Parts: sequence; structure tokens; C-alpha cells
Amino acid sequence: MNYLLLFFGLLFVSTSPTPSPSPDLNYGLVAYYSFDQCDARDDSGNGSEGILYGNPGCWCGIDNNGLLLDGKNDYVEFTGVVNRCFTTSDFTVSFYFKAEKNSIFKQSLLSKRSDCDPEYTFDIQLDQRAQKIQTELLQEDGVDYGDLSPDFKEAGWYHYALVRKGRHAHTYINGILINSGTRCSGVDISNDAPLNFSNSPCIGAGGTRRFQGILDELRIFDRALSHEDIQVLYDRYPIEQANADCFS
Repeated sequence: MNYLLLFFGLLFVSTSPTPSPSPDLNYGLVAYYSFDQCDARDDSGNGSEGILYGNPGCWCGIDNNGLLLDGKNDYVEFTGVVNRCFTTSDFTVSFYFKAEKNSIFKQSLLSKRSDCDPEYTFDIQLDQRAQKIQTELLQEDGVDYGDLSPDFKEAGWYHYALVRKGRHAHTYINGILINSGTRCSGVDISNDAPLNFSNSPCIGAGGTRRFQGILDELRIFDRALSHEDIQVLYDRYPIEQANADCFS
């Protein structure tokens, strides 16, 4: 009897499905900014430190502290190898944000472009009037991935992610795929401008202003995260649990 129990026990173990390993979200991570220390140090250890301009404050983030920007003078400029990610190669950007109030003006979020002309552009702007997170990823007029801009409707925390994988690009909100686009010949967004948050060169042009609100958990990868990766990344800090452990 004991031999039969042992046999069936071994049979059950050998036929049980092996759980899928969790995605390694440190693989390909070029820069990570938790903002927990109320600065813009690169927590990945890769040296892409952020420089704060104006007088950004500390406030309740999606996890611990976030960076509070005043919408007037505050912005962040990022140095180092993170600036090499935005060329013709694959990349992923991921961050949480919370606007402090409604604005009739577009607000600059993450950007890397030399000027406000539609050439070699990576620029994300919050357009509350149009209820869109305007996402520009283009080489020039007509050489882009189409409309990648996800909807933005209610106030509160949002997780935004943009993935570029070869000829394809995808945007996600709160872990969910929203828009996708394809460009057969790819899109070159190379330029010499530094990556920044709330400092698009379009500020002052076309009604764009600096962002007023909270930025948290900014990550940049030099690879295209999968749909599963994005969901796992979001599930670490779902917006429903925002501020649960904040003491600011």
C-alpha cells in the first residue's frame, strides 16, 4: 500500500504543471528613479542621475515618496547613458503620475526633442482638455507610428508605459494595452537633447506648460517589455493602493 501511495505521489508531482517564472524586470533596466529620497538619483546604479531645477518637493507617491512639481519652474533633466536609448532601437518607458488640477493647457511630461519642430521627436504631454496623453514618436511628418495617444479621463493616479519594438509601438494605461501602431521602415528619433520631465521645448508654444503634479517610479529599459512584463510591473503598485504607506 505504501509503495502505491509513493508511486501515485511521484506521478502527481511529475505531471503537475511547472509555474511560469516571474519576468526579470531588472533585465535591460537602464535607469530607475524611485524619488523616495526626494531627489532624482538613478536607483539602478547605472549613473544616469537626474538634475532637479526649480524647487521640486516631496509628496505622497504611488509608493513611498514621489516628486512634486509646481507647474511653473520645476523640472528634471536626466544625464548619462539613458539618453542613448532613444534612437532606432527598442526601448520601454514606464512611470506613474498624478495631475494636481485640471488645466486648459497641455502639460509637458517626458520628452527628448531638440526643438518644437516635428522632427526626431519623443514627447509625451498631458492634454486634459482633449482627455488624451499625447504621445509623439516620430522621425518627421508622416514617418511615425500613427496615433499612440491613450485616453485620459478621470483625475487621480495613472501608470503610463510606452514600448517600441522594431516596427511596432504600443501604449499602456494601468497595465492595459490601449493603442498600437506600425511603421514598416521603422522610426528614427535620434537627437542630442537630454531626456527630461516637464521641460519640453514646446513649452510656451501651442499652449504647452510645465506639469503640475506628482511623478513617481520612472523606469527606462533598453528593450521592449512584453504585455506580461507591463502587467507585472503595474501590479507591483496598482493605483488602488496609492498612498497606502505614505507618511509625507
